[in-house]
Amino acid sequence: MGSNFEFVKQPVLRQNLDEAFNHMLTLLPFLESAAYNEVAKSAFRKTIIIYNASIIEALLFHVLDCHFSDDDVKQFYESWEFKAKCLLHEVDASHKIVAGDLKKIPSRLGKEKLNLKQITDFLKAKGILKDDLLKKIDEIRELRNDQHIGPHTKVKTYSKSDLENAFSVANEVKNFSSNNCP
Repeated sequence: MGSNFEFVKQPVLRQNLDEAFNHMLTLLPFLESAAYNEVAKSAFRKTIIIYNASIIEALLFHVLDCHFSDDDVKQFYESWEFKAKCLLHEVDASHKIVAGDLKKIPSRLGKEKLNLKQITDFLKAKGILKDDLLKKIDEIRELRNDQHIGPHTKVKTYSKSDLENAFSVANEVKNFSSNNCP
C-alpha cells in the first residue's frame, strides 16, 4: 500500500505520518461497536484527536522545514535582555528614562524543538499561515491539550463532532502542506 503522504520527501517523517494515520484507522471501527459504552468511545475519539493533532503538527513542520533553516528559527526566537539599568530621569510614577546594557540572547530553540503553537506562530509571522486556517488548527490544538486531565474541573468527553472537525482540519492542513512545500 502506498503512502497517504507521498508529497513528504523525508522518509522518516512520511513513515511516522503513515503509521499515525494507520493507527487512527485501526481505532475507527471501535467507535461504532456496540461492545463499547460512550465513555470508552469518547476515549477512542480522544486518542484519534491526539493523533490527528500530531499529524497536523508534523505536516506544518514539513512546511517550515521546506522553507526555513534551523538558523532562521533560532533567529526568530532570539531575544534581548536589558541589564544593568540606570535611572536617568523619572518623568512620573509610570514613566522612567533609563540607560543600560542591552544584550542579545541567542535561542536554544531549533526546528526540532518546536511545538505546534511555536510552529504556527512562526509560519504566521512569516506570512505563510493565514488566520482562517490558524484558527482551525488552534481549535484542534486546544482539543489535544485537553488530554492533560489534572486541571479539569469536570470530565471531558469527546464528541463525534470534535472528531469530524479534527479530520476536516487535518485534511485542510494536508492540502496546505502539499501545496506549500515543493
